[in-house]
Order: sequence, then C-alpha cells, then structure tokens
Amino acid sequence: MNPQLIEILEGLLFAVLWASATPATKFAVHSVDPFLLTCIRFLFVGVIMLGYSIFSRKNPLERPSRKQFAQLFILGLLNITVYMSGFLIAIKTVSAGLISLVTATNPLILILLSALLLKRKLTRAEWIGIIIALSGLVVATIPNLRHSHATLIGVIALIAGIVSLSLGAIYFSKTGLALSRTTVNMWQLLFGGLQFIPIVGLNGAHNFLRADLNFFLSFLWLAFPVSIVAYLLWLKLLHKDAVKAGIWLFLTPVLGYAMAVTILHEPLTAYGIVGALLVVAGLFYSRRKPHLPAY
Repeated sequence: MNPQLIEILEGLLFAVLWASATPATKFAVHSVDPFLLTCIRFLFVGVIMLGYSIFSRKNPLERPSRKQFAQLFILGLLNITVYMSGFLIAIKTVSAGLISLVTATNPLILILLSALLLKRKLTRAEWIGIIIALSGLVVATIPNLRHSHATLIGVIALIAGIVSLSLGAIYFSKTGLALSRTTVNMWQLLFGGLQFIPIVGLNGAHNFLRADLNFFLSFLWLAFPVSIVAYLLWLKLLHKDAVKAGIWLFLTPVLGYAMAVTILHEPLTAYGIVGALLVVAGLFYSRRKPHLPAY
C-alpha cells in the first residue's frame, strides 16, 4: 500500500480514537462514578504497560532514578490527576461538543503560558490565532450556558484542567527527562491512577459501579483504543513528522463535535458550527510561519 495513504489512514484513526474519549466517558458515567472510572482506567493501563515493559525484549523496562521518579510524580499530578479532575467535573455539566472545542485549545494555552513563564515572544500569527480561537469558544459557550447545556463551574474546571496539562508540558520540557516517551507515559499514568485513590476515598458517598454491559464496553474502549492504540499511533506520527502529526490534532474538535451530535444526539446549532470552525481556524493560523522579506 502507498506509504502516504497509510500515514493518512493512521492519522485519521488517531484523530477518531482521540476524539471518541469524551463520548465514551459520557456513556460510562451512567454505570460508574467518573472519578472511580478514571482511577481504575489509568491504573489498569499503567499496569499493562509496566507488564509489557518488564517482559519485552524490544522495549525493555527503563529504571528511573529517584530524582526522575519525583519528576514523573509531578507529571502524573499535572497531566493526569489535575487535568482529568477538571475534565471529570465538566463531563457531567458541559456538553461533549463544547468539551471537545475547549480541549482543542490546549496548544494555544500552552503558547500563552510559555510566553508568561518562559518569556517566549509570541509571533503575530500566534496572537491572531489565539484571538480567533477564543472568539470561537465565546460563540460556542454563551448559547450553551444560556440553554443549560453547560455550567460556568464546569467550563472553568475544564479550562483549569487544560492549564494544568499545559503546565505539565512546560515542566516536561524544562526537566529534560532522559527517558523514552513510552516510559514517561507509563509512569505518569501509574502515578496519576495512584493519586486518584485518595480522591475516590474522599468522594466515597458518590462512588458507585454497576458492572453492566455499558460499563465494560465504555471502560474497555477508554483503556485500549483511546489510552493505548491512539497513544501509540500518536508516537508513530510524531516520529515520522512532528509538524504533520500536529495537524491531525486539529481534526479532533470537529470530530468530537460531530460525535456529540450523531452519537450523543446533542443539538446541532449554528453557534456550535461557527464556534468549531473558528477554533480550528485559530489553531491553523497560529502555526503560520512568518514570511521572510524578499531581497
């Protein structure tokens, strides 16, 4: 088969699987408390990855130092525990379509935080892209709040979670962890799952789990296609071409919104369509490279 066609199919599959996480979680919370679900999910996936690393000859287990374990613990806190807590608060009170749009702005929030914390100067294209994407979020959010498809607390919690995810990316870049991406992801999943245990304990009165077909299908989908297959595809796409890989992320808000409408039967509105288009346009525009003057 044509290598370019294979790469396109891999990118599309990644985008579809990645976008499916929100609808799958929406289904799952009918059978299990979202915090309990997340704790079980990340511990389960982390243990599978750990077991594979222990017995794999191709990708043997790397042994982090004490300092690296401390850094991985912080990554688990920022990238898993805090980020997912914001997402889980939103999952019950914010429409799946809006969650997809807000989550898609992570690269732009990362750009803003890099400017604030790392003193990185933003380009004109990045500023314009941020303004376009934020205007798209405003267009999509206000009608959701007005018609009770979202709560302000849910939206704020989701944004706080995405800020934590961006801080995790900045922290990772500053630590210079000399470990493979797979090893870093495995340990942050494990630490994130462990950190959710006390949260589940504090949430005791609200914990429930019905081991029905809906639970098993949702859980297995989140564990294997989303957490394992999509992540492996992402690493493969990054290895081939990091710039092209980033483009596939731009599809996720559109696909997420489409899944919310077709699978969860959320209303399709002009505000949602315009908001999604503006968010994607802002993301694309922010990646424009400045033109060099001709001589």
